[in-house]
Amino acid sequence: MRFSHAWLKEYVEVEEPPARVGARLTAAGLPLDGIEGSGDAAVYDFDIFTNRPDCMNHLGLAREYAALTAASLRPPDTALPPGGSPTSGAAAVAIEAPDLCARYSARCVLGVRVGPSPAWLRSRLESIGQRPINNVVDATNFVLWEMGHPLHAFDLERLEGRRIVVRRARPGETLTTLDGTDRTLLPEMLVIADARRPVALAGVMGGRDTEIAATTRDVLLESAWFEPVSVRRTARALGLRTDASHRFERGADPEGTVAALDRAARLIAEIAGGRATDPALDLYPRRLPARLVGFRPERASALLGVALPEATLREAMVRRAFRVEERPGAGAPRSWQVTVPSFRRDVEREVDLIEEVARHRGYDAIPAELPVLAGFASGGGGRGPGDRLRGTIRQALLAAGLTEAINYAMVERDEALLFADPAPAPEPFELENPLQSQAPCLRLSLLPGLLRNVAHNLNHGLPACHLFEIGAVFRPVPGDRPEEPVRVGLVLAGRGLPAHWSLPARDVDLYDLKGAVEVLAERLGLSPLTFSSDRIPFLAAGRSLRVSKGGLPLGVMGEVARAGRERCGLERAVFGAEIDLGALMAAPRAERRFRPLPRFPAVRRDLALVIGREVRFEAIERVVRSVDSLPIADVQVFDRYAGAGIPAGQVGLAIQVTFQSPDRTLAADEVQAALEAMVKRLESALGARLRGAAGD
Repeated sequence: MRFSHAWLKEYVEVEEPPARVGARLTAAGLPLDGIEGSGDAAVYDFDIFTNRPDCMNHLGLAREYAALTAASLRPPDTALPPGGSPTSGAAAVAIEAPDLCARYSARCVLGVRVGPSPAWLRSRLESIGQRPINNVVDATNFVLWEMGHPLHAFDLERLEGRRIVVRRARPGETLTTLDGTDRTLLPEMLVIADARRPVALAGVMGGRDTEIAATTRDVLLESAWFEPVSVRRTARALGLRTDASHRFERGADPEGTVAALDRAARLIAEIAGGRATDPALDLYPRRLPARLVGFRPERASALLGVALPEATLREAMVRRAFRVEERPGAGAPRSWQVTVPSFRRDVEREVDLIEEVARHRGYDAIPAELPVLAGFASGGGGRGPGDRLRGTIRQALLAAGLTEAINYAMVERDEALLFADPAPAPEPFELENPLQSQAPCLRLSLLPGLLRNVAHNLNHGLPACHLFEIGAVFRPVPGDRPEEPVRVGLVLAGRGLPAHWSLPARDVDLYDLKGAVEVLAERLGLSPLTFSSDRIPFLAAGRSLRVSKGGLPLGVMGEVARAGRERCGLERAVFGAEIDLGALMAAPRAERRFRPLPRFPAVRRDLALVIGREVRFEAIERVVRSVDSLPIADVQVFDRYAGAGIPAGQVGLAIQVTFQSPDRTLAADEVQAALEAMVKRLESALGARLRGAAGD
């Protein structure tokens, strides 16, 4: 926002150059983006945060500067010339929606002469980029940028019945706004109406039918407090953003309506002639209570990391118009009761008051030291088991060649249902006010966001995309908040092994994904895992697995079904997995111990088996490892054959068993004895036999 240095000096004594003023306010939490010009002609560009509408004007900025420098604040003169007739004799006001309009103040200026503004007023507005219109409208805009309260001027003669009614719009009503656009109004919108029709959108923009024109002689000034949410919804629904709505949306000062009204009426009477009516009409049907916040001096020093005397804490708040009193009945530690000024809508909690102390001292004056927390000082504290688990998962998956991604938790409803397990999927939790209208639901799975990441990368020319994400999903609970289990999602697509002249090019497959999951299990001490085939709604039939450990389900993995790929704009095969972190923490795990590199040679032996087609390799490996007469380092399949010489319903399977002892070299006869024991157990447990035996 742009502010004039010369204009600022009207309300506070400023002896420092503009650059120093900007640096001082920046250190107090009002960052300066730049300065144009020098001296009194300087114009500041401050980045005023959305929670500080009180600083979106020159008086508010002067108040901050005065608090920092102990200079005296000079508020503008709002006194009206005596002798005005009562406003009630010239106009009437009624509030029919007090829930949306807590206060409405009005005053008339009768007998004005509308024309160009004087040079000083035009210069003030032009210095901050505002376009002068006429003396009446310019006066209201001047007060907006001077005191921060939005005003609106109506041509009193054009108000039917000289009456203002603050109410909700009625079905079918329309309004032509000042920008010449015809607007269709919705019943939840708050409007300013006369005795017959809407004449303005409350807090957003006035109507063309009652605008100030060259023929205007009598003016009705509006100064009100409108519910911020109502103004925001109206502005968003109509695609309107104005200086007034920008401030009303963030919370105007309910106690500042009359002062701004008086200031504008005084200016109009001075520069456009006319007589201001007095007293004003001031309807206040829903008085907003003063906010009282407890404050503990000890807590402020602990949170800021520096011990501050109570006089400094009190000064920081008193200079900003906070009223500080000792809390009744307060013992040790001491506690204060602080009354928040009405224009500070952002201060609601003790920590907000502590921030005021930090701003007064200057953020750059806070020492760069980490505070010593009580739990750490006594040897306790530190990361919890959940945090440590996430850290270990990140290390494992980064080591497996994956890259971490972070996605929004909001997705489309159909997308959420498509990737839900089990089927039928629960109805996803829908947000009342989503950030994006096309993504109103909270996710039931991490995979939709990861798949869109993959699609973006592959469609922009990357040969491979291997990602993981750790985040919460939201499972609806009838009549309650959704559960938020944390999961880790993995997706792999594109090229597999790094390209090298000695290796053939290939794409990733299910075994690459299984390898990443097994790396994770190994790092967590959960190896070996159990992988079992199952029908999973969003994974391809025959290429989907459930992952478990010791009978405890951990998650799912497999090739993403065509419907899911096409939904995310993917044509190539994608493999995904989703593992529940709660289950990982609950799963039985073995203590990981250091194992030195083997000093003795391994012995490898092959077995050619004929076995039923339906038998899974995990069952074969389990039987092989049950023969524990010798230590078994590895069991692998290296060939599978079905055809001539193999009975129907069976396959020929070649496996390699690796024996290795940590303390000696194995003898050939004991290895042979172990192999024979394995063959017997395979035959009795799984109906397998050696290929080439009788019957082949």
